[in-house]
Amino acid sequence: MNINTLTTTLIEHKSTEVPFALYKNALTQDKKSSYYARIVKLATCTEEDLVSDIVTAGLNGEFTKEKLLEAAKLLKGAKLARIVTGCIVDDGVTRENLKITGTFKSKNDTYSPERHTVSLSCTPSSDAKELIKEEVLTPGGFLELKGTNIAITGKNEDVGLYFENTEDQTKSVKLGKEKLGRNEPKNISLVVPPLEKGTYKILVKTQFITGKTICSKTLKTFQYETELKVE
Repeated sequence: MNINTLTTTLIEHKSTEVPFALYKNALTQDKKSSYYARIVKLATCTEEDLVSDIVTAGLNGEFTKEKLLEAAKLLKGAKLARIVTGCIVDDGVTRENLKITGTFKSKNDTYSPERHTVSLSCTPSSDAKELIKEEVLTPGGFLELKGTNIAITGKNEDVGLYFENTEDQTKSVKLGKEKLGRNEPKNISLVVPPLEKGTYKILVKTQFITGKTICSKTLKTFQYETELKVE
């Protein structure tokens, strides 16, 4: 698979792969090991896309695509009707309800668009929380790391990117720079190797020096604190 096309690869609706990138946290005092994650948004998925996923996967049974779209339209209308009457609608993915902000002058005061705002509150359902409570790393998937001075260079035999198994070191995997799709001071991208099941942390070991063609004599180690699970 071409590393340059991975970011445009669509994820199947049944997949538990969550594509994300790690970024250096500039607000923390710990400059070596503090990173935060952002989900890599691959595309905007419409109602028709969801129905197409169901049909493509062969899960539509005797229902045609047109019938599923018609049912989805009816369901959306029913949800909106419930929401505007003050109901909390739990569709198994989110819990949605209206909320109002702004100050009222008395118990008899009425709603005014100039002083008050009505908005839609949306929170994950219990099922959704269960699904996303763990960050999953998928062998063969795309992974992008971002930071500062993380380019993997140097002749030290320990230089490389490591997937360290937190429970069994024999399952840990090291990748040399030749296995990386992108190897730059602020960006490393790669295809996740065939890791065994377990929990992993990512380490970068390099002799890179900013703005110089020579390498440092000292091996520098950067550890990404987020634990990633391979199922």
